[in-house]
Amino acid sequence: MIFRRFTIIILTLLSVLVNAQIEFVSSGDLEIDSLRQRVLKDPSNQYNYEERALLMYLWMGSLQEQGADVSRFWEIDQKFHKLVGYNRSKIDEQVLLEIGQVVDRGYEKLEKIQHHLFQYGTIFTPYDSEGKDFPEDGDLEANWPMFQANKYNNGYTEASGPRYGRNVWKFPIGLGWYSRPVLEGNRVYLSSPGMRTTSFCLDLNSGREIWKSTQHHPIFGTYKYPAIMSTPVIQDDKIILREVNSHGGNQGQAKHLVYIDKRTGKTLNRSYAGHVDYRTRYAPVASNDNYVVYPFGVADIYSKPAICQNFNRLICKDKNNEKLIWDFNVGNIDALAEPVMTEKMVFQGTMEGFVYALNLTEVDESVYAIEMDDRNDKRIISWSFNADGAVNTSVVVHEGKVYFGSNNGTIYCLDELTGELQWFTKVESIEKRARKHFSTGVIGAGKLYMGSANKNLYCLDLNNGDILWQATTRDWVRSNPVLNDKGVFVADVSGRLYGFDKKGDLLFEKKVSTHPIYADLALSENRIVLNDSHLITYCFNLKGDQLWKHSILKANFRDDGERVFTDQLSGGTYYQSKPTAVDGMLYFGSPAGFLYGVDADTGQELWKFEMGGAISVAPAVMDGKVYAGQQGGERFYYCNDAKTGSLIWKQTLPGGWVWGSATVDDGLVYVPTVSGYAVCLDGKTGNIIWMYPTAKSIPAEPAIEGDIVYFGSWSRTLYAFNKKTGEVEWEMKAPSLDSGTLITDGDKLYLPSYKNIFAIYNSKTGELLSEGNKNRKLIEGIHNFQASPAFHKGLGFFTAKAGIGFSNPPLLSRVYCVDMETEKINWTYPDGGGVTAPALANGRVYIGSSNYPYLHALDQKTGKPYWIYKLGNLEEATLCIYRNKLYALSSDGYIHAIE
Repeated sequence: MIFRRFTIIILTLLSVLVNAQIEFVSSGDLEIDSLRQRVLKDPSNQYNYEERALLMYLWMGSLQEQGADVSRFWEIDQKFHKLVGYNRSKIDEQVLLEIGQVVDRGYEKLEKIQHHLFQYGTIFTPYDSEGKDFPEDGDLEANWPMFQANKYNNGYTEASGPRYGRNVWKFPIGLGWYSRPVLEGNRVYLSSPGMRTTSFCLDLNSGREIWKSTQHHPIFGTYKYPAIMSTPVIQDDKIILREVNSHGGNQGQAKHLVYIDKRTGKTLNRSYAGHVDYRTRYAPVASNDNYVVYPFGVADIYSKPAICQNFNRLICKDKNNEKLIWDFNVGNIDALAEPVMTEKMVFQGTMEGFVYALNLTEVDESVYAIEMDDRNDKRIISWSFNADGAVNTSVVVHEGKVYFGSNNGTIYCLDELTGELQWFTKVESIEKRARKHFSTGVIGAGKLYMGSANKNLYCLDLNNGDILWQATTRDWVRSNPVLNDKGVFVADVSGRLYGFDKKGDLLFEKKVSTHPIYADLALSENRIVLNDSHLITYCFNLKGDQLWKHSILKANFRDDGERVFTDQLSGGTYYQSKPTAVDGMLYFGSPAGFLYGVDADTGQELWKFEMGGAISVAPAVMDGKVYAGQQGGERFYYCNDAKTGSLIWKQTLPGGWVWGSATVDDGLVYVPTVSGYAVCLDGKTGNIIWMYPTAKSIPAEPAIEGDIVYFGSWSRTLYAFNKKTGEVEWEMKAPSLDSGTLITDGDKLYLPSYKNIFAIYNSKTGELLSEGNKNRKLIEGIHNFQASPAFHKGLGFFTAKAGIGFSNPPLLSRVYCVDMETEKINWTYPDGGGVTAPALANGRVYIGSSNYPYLHALDQKTGKPYWIYKLGNLEEATLCIYRNKLYALSSDGYIHAIE
């Protein structure tokens, strides 16, 4: 009896211990948690491994974001990517079996990592410093006027740098999120740019999730997976979405319209609509239940040569996107100028200032597959109208009239059938730094309401265009107003929501978002729904009180308000711009296409200037001018006044797109282009001094030493040009440059090398002096070295991706300090870099992380940390050190100023 009782006690204790070991800790995501349970009972196989692998990595990415130590996942990561690889034609049944086993072991590893995070906390504990050991010297007048501080790209400054590791201010940087909520009955439809989730259907009253649509694809990675970047279009019992991404062009995975069952969220089919680069910010599509219409432009940055064409054609197909009705070149279309359809016509504005009315029904099959001549043009064009400025917004069609605004400050009314001008009204103040001066209008009770970048909401008489009243807002109005019998409601890009009565008197003004609001608003009876650029949907009552909110990218909100993502932003990396600072001002771009000038001490916005696509570059500053370009939306490169942001000149570049930053020197501007051209511009006039075509895209920044400017590219070739004439001094095969670039130092060039940490070349002749460090034991587990290094007094600071992860972000990263004379590795640090670069000041190395939410201040000689600061991870953005502060653009959607 005693033995029996003892046995029962032992078994009970063992049961308690086992249960304690396998205690379930939620990931915060119901789909992931449910799959974790299924994996224990049902092994992964060839039919389900793609979906399971995606959710496994999304779980890992969520743990990364929270600061969990994911190093134990490294072996799984290596095996998975080795098995899946890029040549999928060689995957047989045995390999599929192995992949399934690796995925199952991956879930086992993540269970342990989740438990470790829950029990022991994060891999690093942020802390600041008292600054006692900090050197007192430093040049407070030292500027950081271009990428990595100077024309050598060495990332070094004489400034004192940040002593304490404390936040001084944060400036919100929004995505270019123009997808608006769509309301139908008691439902809200939202697009989502996630790797997993493509759209949501929510209950209007509660914000409760009714369904979500999902995706999984054969080729893995953030650059290769599609992101949805359109407004949901309701067509009968379906929802239509449109994909974007970076890789593959029209041969890749992201080139479709996606048809979703409106009732269930099930993906019905995907139909070819042409690749759209994710930096375009928006992928319009329209439907009138009989046809679909969408802008189109050929874009493939990975082709040879790269094709960089913004939207310039309008495609019309049947409702299922199968049968071509017509394909018409209307000229350059801004992505924000969405086509508007009626039963018989589609209306499209262009950057050249034309508005076209194109026929939907008065065409026949003879138009298909033949060149457009005058006869066919006349069949398609009902009429066209030439406005006095770019029409970069959608028109409004109402009771036989068409209403829209131009960027020259004029609001027009045209006859819908003939295009004849009915009236026009010009506003007094024009914001010339805006790319979209007016919002789309809304009509009610004989009045037209339209917001403006001149910080006004206008109410016009619908019959004659007279301005009845105008109300002032605090910032540019980009989203359309909405109205009902209670009043008119509008949001601005400062994140404020306003209510006005029908006489223009203010009912309320509330700061409702931390980030800009660009997308059009939606209203249903007594509820206002809006999407902000921080990927949050809000619902408000008519007094501006928040009723509910929902993350547009799948996430959960903690009790402390922190949002933990359980999906990955797909299509590419978005927060890429590199801050620069000169004479008390900080400059940076945004994925929404805005170039900013702010006070470096306070973070107060002094000006903004808008371009046609995402800005990935470091604004280069020289002689009171700022030089920058964009990718995805237009063909121009810009020069702006450094104090005011006013346009000085713009220049057409081959292909037009840039993501590498310019280097400036002696009045000249050296621009690397996505199309593969190395270009030299006159800094005063913008005139092209010389240009040279390389074989592939040039994503990396040029460097200058003496009379020579150096460009590297995807073509695995290093070019040395005479900086004034463009004459080729030499060219040499070299490591391909992508997220990182080269450094010049006297007669040597230092490059990051994918497998050997670095490579060294003679800057005068191009001779290869060193292939780098080939000791595999020292770089065991490293995926590649591709980020820009930093260099000072014979020490090189290189960073590596360790593991692949999503590709960007990588699984892990590491910092290496190398004596460049002996090529000896002095020290390493277990986090930092990956695809972002170190910055050097006052004996310190400052480095953000592409995989963890931390920024580290290290001793240059020893690698010892002085302080650790928590933010989001750094994508391809790099740091800026100015005076006693450091500035970083983080994936958490902020510029951080750290002292």
